[in-house]
Amino acid sequence: MRLTLIPSARTLTLLLLASFLLLVDVGPALAVDALILLLALVDGRRTQAPSAEREVPRISALAAVAEVALTVTNRGEHAVTVRVTDDLDPCLRRVAGADGTDPWEGGFQVGIPAGSSVQCLYRVTPRTRGFLELGPVHLRTLSPWGLAWRRSSVELSHTLQVQPGVRDLLRDRSRHAIHRPLRIPGQRRNRQWGEGREFESLRDYARGDDPRAIDWKASAKRRRYVVRNYEAERSQNIVLAIDAGRHMRERLSPLRERIDYALGACMMLAGRAQNFGDRIGAVVFDDRIRHVSPPRRADPPALARVLAGVETRLVEPNYPLALATLGRTFRKRSLVILFCDVIDGSVSRALVSSLSRIGRAHLPLAIAIRNPALEAAATRAVARPKDGYYRAAAEELVQARATTLQVMRQSGILVVDTPPGDTLVRTLDKYVEIKERGLL
Repeated sequence: MRLTLIPSARTLTLLLLASFLLLVDVGPALAVDALILLLALVDGRRTQAPSAEREVPRISALAAVAEVALTVTNRGEHAVTVRVTDDLDPCLRRVAGADGTDPWEGGFQVGIPAGSSVQCLYRVTPRTRGFLELGPVHLRTLSPWGLAWRRSSVELSHTLQVQPGVRDLLRDRSRHAIHRPLRIPGQRRNRQWGEGREFESLRDYARGDDPRAIDWKASAKRRRYVVRNYEAERSQNIVLAIDAGRHMRERLSPLRERIDYALGACMMLAGRAQNFGDRIGAVVFDDRIRHVSPPRRADPPALARVLAGVETRLVEPNYPLALATLGRTFRKRSLVILFCDVIDGSVSRALVSSLSRIGRAHLPLAIAIRNPALEAAATRAVARPKDGYYRAAAEELVQARATTLQVMRQSGILVVDTPPGDTLVRTLDKYVEIKERGLL
C-alpha cells in the first residue's frame, strides 16, 4: 500500500491568507507558511487509512449493466471522510447518474463513522466481450483537522467475464424455434413430429398425412390406414465454425460487431442443442486456427467462456485451412454451421470450394449476416456527384455478395441470409427445421 499526503482546500486557503503577510515582512510570512505546512504534515500522518473490499459479478453480458460494490471500512476511533474510486478496464464504462454526471470520476465522497463500514455501489456497461480487468481501489482520507488528504491504494484485482449477450436481441419470439418443441405428445402428427428415422409410435391416418408414412403391415392387421410417427434424431453432432476475420469485425450497431450477433446465436443454439441431446463442437479461426473444441454434450456455460474470449483480427479468413481442420477433427457426420459474410471474390470462391468439399461428409449451413448500412448505401438517392461513386461501390459489393450466396445454394450448401438482429432466431429456426426434416 503506497501512502502520500495532499494539502486540502483548507490548507491552501490558509496559505493564501498567509501570503498577505508578504506585504508586511517576508520573514514572518515564510514562518507562517512553514507552520501551516508542518501542521498539515502532522495532521496527515495522524490519519488512519481505511480498508476496502470490492464485489464484482463473475459474469456479465454484452450490452447489459453490471453492478459493482465497494465496501470501505473505518477501523479508527474517529469518523472520517473518504473519497473512493477504482481503476476500470478501458472497455468498461460507468453508468452516469440521473443528472448525466459521473460522481466517481473525481472520487465518490462518503463519511464513515468510527468502527463502521459503508458500501458504495456503481454500475458499469461492458462495451466489448472478453475478460475485462478491474484494478486497485484508490482512497483519499481527510485528516482530523481537515488540513490534508491521505492517499492510499488497495491492491485488488478482479476479472469480469463478458459473454455474448442475447437478451436485447430477443423480442416477441413466441412463434419461433426458441420456444417451439420438436414433438408434442398427444397431438396428431404434423411437421413438428419430424421426419427423422427414429420410430416413435403408430396412429390412425388423418387427412393431409404423407402417404409414404403409411405402415402397410399395421394397416392390414387393423383394417384401417395407420401411419408411423418419427421423432427427430438425438445425439447428433453440431459444429459451430466461427469466422473471426476482418469481415466479422465490422461494427453493425453501436455496441456490436458482426461476430457478436454470431456468438449470441451460438449461445442460444447451445441451449437448444442441450434440450435435444445433441453434441456441440466449435472451431474459431481467422488466418489461423484459434480454437478447436471436440464434440461433447452441449454445455452452454463452458461454451460461453470460450466465446467470451473470441477476438476478431484484421486478416483474411483462411477457409481452406479451417474447414480442412474441421474435416479431420470431426469424423462423424455433423451439421456444420458457419457464421460468416461473403464479399471479396477470391475469399468467397475459397469458401464455396471448401464448403462443397466438406459437404461430402457433413451437412454445411452458412449463416451470412448482412450489413444494413451497405444495403442502404446501394439504394440511396444521389444528390452529389461523389454520392454516385459511393452508391456504385455499394451496389457492386451487394451484387457480388448475392452472386456468391446463389453459387453456394446451387452447390448444395444451405444458406441463411439474415439481417443482424434476426441472426439468432433464423439460426434456431433453420436448426429446428433440419432436425424436423431429418436432413442430418
